[in-house]
Amino acid sequence: MTQFAIYSTDIDPTTDPASANPAPATLVVFPQDPIFGDAEFDEERGAAGRGSHMRTLGGVVVQDFGPQEKDGAIYIADRRVLVEGTFIADMRALHDTVDGEYYFTEGLRVWKVRFARPDGFRAWRDLLFKIREAVDVWSYEINLLVVAREI
Repeated sequence: MTQFAIYSTDIDPTTDPASANPAPATLVVFPQDPIFGDAEFDEERGAAGRGSHMRTLGGVVVQDFGPQEKDGAIYIADRRVLVEGTFIADMRALHDTVDGEYYFTEGLRVWKVRFARPDGFRAWRDLLFKIREAVDVWSYEINLLVVAREI
């Protein structure tokens, strides 16, 4: 079973942080995996590589530095998710931490990440559900910058 999670770097990287021993000091598990329905998960949103192409008087200079791990970015979005507990508040707290680095896993791989600034985390409540059904249904977007690929 895939389980998306963001957790603190005080333990070794693992694809199953909920079962880790010792447990991470901070663990936020997604209420549902953002791969079904009106959701989006793109782990290769970053730039494909570094380089330049410069015309000169007598020709051209091409520089190719190849892809860099730190150019990577991960985009996660889910629309109209029934959120119970403190998922939104916990994600905001992680996002608001200055210079915070975390591990992110989708159950198969692990990356060390940071939240992008200024739009690292956005969440909004569906007021129609809140008014009619008295339940909290949220939509959110997360932009993570890759520091390193761990697993």
